[in-house]
Amino acid sequence: MIQLKVTSPVHVVREEHATGCVVCGKELIYAETSTLQKCVFCGKEQESSIQCPDGHFVCDDCHRGDALGLIEVAAINSRKTNPIELAREIMAMPSVHLHGPEHHVLVPVVLLATLRNLGAEVSERRIQEALFRASQLPGGICGMWGACGAGIGAGIGLSVLRRLTALKKEGWGETNQEVGEILQKVGAFGGPRCCKRSTYSALLAAIDILERDGVATFPKEAHIPPVCKDFWRNQQCLQEACAYHPRPKGKNSAVKAGGEIQEVPV
Repeated sequence: MIQLKVTSPVHVVREEHATGCVVCGKELIYAETSTLQKCVFCGKEQESSIQCPDGHFVCDDCHRGDALGLIEVAAINSRKTNPIELAREIMAMPSVHLHGPEHHVLVPVVLLATLRNLGAEVSERRIQEALFRASQLPGGICGMWGACGAGIGAGIGLSVLRRLTALKKEGWGETNQEVGEILQKVGAFGGPRCCKRSTYSALLAAIDILERDGVATFPKEAHIPPVCKDFWRNQQCLQEACAYHPRPKGKNSAVKAGGEIQEVPV
């Protein structure tokens, strides 16, 4: 069992906002350069390009802290074989934010858990190893590093599955090429970022790769692009330009709170 470092004091009880700054809810600023900032919860200093207009800063450990344990427990105990279904189940839980580095962890853990359930040789320890590696990826790297953490997370899943190291010959080249393929799928929509969109794109690309490589055969539903339930609360949503956005044809519609599509008489 990997011991995750808890940086937020256990006596702190906080109410978090679902979007924007988790402290005040205001829309975050994504700067072109990083500055040293101090976490309002644990006091740790961290370089980050993500800023709140009111000066609040929440470090990566505190932002995804509650979600990591949830992702680990849910994935290890799940018997689902569809990565998209398992990811949506986990993302629906309150501790998983609309955007955030917890999605970098979600992708490899979900892939490995569903592969295990399909009969692949994946131990609980390997799932925990993927969680540990992916938890090192900072938030906002899709812009600052030029590579989305969901796509890199999928690469971590492939690496753990294939037991790669920097000195391995077999699988090293193929995995790097396949991660490039996954990142192309993630980047195909353009910006701005959406962690739900990137998670779906990375998982769908990885599912195709794993089947192509003969690792497993996923249920046919795993290849169907999901209909997003979170678009209504994403201020930067691409709307109909996103493949996962619900688009009722031939009808007027309005979005109610919760993402439900309501028909409007013409």
